[in-house]
Amino acid sequence: MEQPRHRAPQRRRRKKKKNYRPAIMLTAVILAIFMLIGVGVYVYLDNLVNEGDAGQLTPDIVPTEPEISKKVVNLLVAGIDYDAEDDGRDYSDGLGMTDVIMYVSCDIEKGSIRMLQIPRDSYVGENVPTGGTGKINAVYSHGEDSRNRISNLAKVVNEQFKLPVDNYVTIDMAAFKKLIGILGGIEMYVPWDITDPEGNTVPQGTHFVDGNTAEWIVRQRKEYNEGDLKRLEVQQYFYAAVFKTFMTFPMSDLIKVAPGLASYINTDLSISEMLSLFGWLQKVDSSNIGIARCPGGSLYETNGHKGMYGINAETLAPLLNEHFRPYGTPVEASELGLPKNLEFPVGEIAASINLIGQLSSAATE
Repeated sequence: MEQPRHRAPQRRRRKKKKNYRPAIMLTAVILAIFMLIGVGVYVYLDNLVNEGDAGQLTPDIVPTEPEISKKVVNLLVAGIDYDAEDDGRDYSDGLGMTDVIMYVSCDIEKGSIRMLQIPRDSYVGENVPTGGTGKINAVYSHGEDSRNRISNLAKVVNEQFKLPVDNYVTIDMAAFKKLIGILGGIEMYVPWDITDPEGNTVPQGTHFVDGNTAEWIVRQRKEYNEGDLKRLEVQQYFYAAVFKTFMTFPMSDLIKVAPGLASYINTDLSISEMLSLFGWLQKVDSSNIGIARCPGGSLYETNGHKGMYGINAETLAPLLNEHFRPYGTPVEASELGLPKNLEFPVGEIAASINLIGQLSSAATE
């Protein structure tokens, strides 16, 4: 009785080995190859994305409070301009200025995003190292820390806006049009007619724009009568278009274009953190993404502040408390470190926030 039972399993085992062992080995080899490729791509991209010239957020930079750090992530985003010949500046020493400054608060728990546009010509006072300009766009390159330039800017955000900074992302503005090209262009609503340096006009309406056109639309200031104010306004429509593109951008395609993007970006986020944040971002509804300009106005010639933008701390404080401190303690205007008692001879913009969904639908209205 025992022998038949012993022989039958032996024959079945031998039959399985004979028929399936090559397939199992082949499958294992294929899986190993894919794992190696996956690890290789991850390591490759992780090596491409680094802190670069921006450096690190130093220990003295104030992050989000530990008790709410799992609920919200606050990012400092800056576009670095190394070539501003139109403004007559010499960047032969390699120093750049922050042409675009934005504070992004990601409320992970509630599934919402709030972005604060900080005008590049914002007056930060005479006690902040700016190379004599008094403008926030010079803080990055002229601050006290020459190795961790991003900390120079983050420190101003901490002290003058009383906002925490957890991570940062900087992008070389010279590569701006290349990045739009990697995305394949974007469909954008242009709120008014805009003419480029060659005399070509982009009329008001919805257009599919390439990198060259997008760069001009976003960076132009001299054509706008209100300078930075109009520039910040048109940028909001651009950001709406970019978010709309990213919302439908497949993760597989993102991985394909990641090497091209990584070479122009400095950040302290790891590849895994960026992919995780991107995955979360794609789930956020556009009706939960808001963007605001710092309220204030042009200072013009008053008190020698030529070409500077003054931020009104009295109207900014409530805006920050309502939209950028979802779990934190409210901060009064008197507690902000921004220059006080500024005068706005030609008026000022009020504190308001626009939803990306509304900006995206402007073309249909």
